[in-house]
Amino acid sequence: MRTKIMIIAAFILVLSVGVVSAEVPSVFEVNVLNYYTIQDLADTDFATYTPGVRMALFITEWFGLSGEALLLEPFSGVLPNYSLLVTTDLVFRWPLGFFEMFGALGPAYDLTVNSGGITLPAKVKYSGRIGFDFNITPLFCVGIEAKHLLPDLSGLVAGMQGFDLLGDTFVGLGLKLKL
Repeated sequence: MRTKIMIIAAFILVLSVGVVSAEVPSVFEVNVLNYYTIQDLADTDFATYTPGVRMALFITEWFGLSGEALLLEPFSGVLPNYSLLVTTDLVFRWPLGFFEMFGALGPAYDLTVNSGGITLPAKVKYSGRIGFDFNITPLFCVGIEAKHLLPDLSGLVAGMQGFDLLGDTFVGLGLKLKL
């Protein structure tokens, strides 16, 4: 019994020290992302999740640049092509110690990779994301975020294109390694 209490007390102590020392904002981050569209969640279609990776470099405590690649619906069937969504963003964050809020804006590109090479469509999408992270330790955090894609910004402004909130909004979790 005494050993269990010592292990629990040591775990709480290590976690507390990690949370207190996690208040320093990171300069470089690597994320592993797991997204679902809101439509997939509404349809309970959990086989079509969207995995991805992101890297971010922060120039100041509150401003940085990021790039990410998402593999769109890899588990919904046999695909001869891989569809990737590649985005580059300007990131604005508000480090508040254990809790950190962020927002990002930037262009997004649909890439198709197959045996013939890489295909890039001429039309550029735009993306915006918001979220927050919980800094668990100085090197690791867990975050929740939402990302919306605008397939045709000029068509939306001109009123020729609809706004698809369910199909073009991704929500998910991110696991982040901070340096």
